[in-house]
Amino acid sequence: MLVVKIFHLGILFTVFIFTIHISSVYATVDAKNNNSSSTGNNTSPVKPDNYAIKVGEGNHTVSYTKYFPDYVEIAAGDSITWYNGVDVPLPHTVTFINDLGNTEKIGLPFYVSNNTQFTPVLNNLGEPLEETTGNGTRIVMMLNARALTPTVITADNKVMELKKDSIYTLNGTEKFVNSGPLLSLDKKQTFDYSFSNSFTVVFNKPGFYEYTCLFHPWMIGKLLVKP
Repeated sequence: MLVVKIFHLGILFTVFIFTIHISSVYATVDAKNNNSSSTGNNTSPVKPDNYAIKVGEGNHTVSYTKYFPDYVEIAAGDSITWYNGVDVPLPHTVTFINDLGNTEKIGLPFYVSNNTQFTPVLNNLGEPLEETTGNGTRIVMMLNARALTPTVITADNKVMELKKDSIYTLNGTEKFVNSGPLLSLDKKQTFDYSFSNSFTVVFNKPGFYEYTCLFHPWMIGKLLVKP
């Protein structure tokens, strides 16, 4: 009987310790998420949080064209930093599009004069992609700078070019907000052109937002900004 009582006491003690441990863990998580020092009549402001989202994931063998996570809920005033999670130079973008048709295209056609000559640089063997229409007009496909650089188009159609690795405060009325291609930290200098490593947006306006990757349009990210 003594052995049974000791065994029962051991179980109760273990459950008690486990309960204390779980309670402390949940208390830590809640405190971290709440991020508020308000107690009693203390009206200290809540400090904004910054969240990180991985843009793509993988290596030279396999890659996943997805945002990790692809849905988050944050509070107004919080910010999100996106960064490339692929170990090879595979670019992704974070692009918010609202009421625009062609700005999201990587390549756009332009008319050029028939006597225009394109001279290769860096001893490359490439040539521009062009087509001659039925009436003899030359159309040349060129890369869209607004898709390949950090760019904002405001509600009144003003175009603003952002710096690389920008921190931008979104007001919710923009027609176009684009990170430009993001590359992982150790792959930044792989290309002749230097791309961003990260893109940070501060969300002050509550609402539901969606964004995508211009290289992989099936990549969709969603976020809810709560008041």
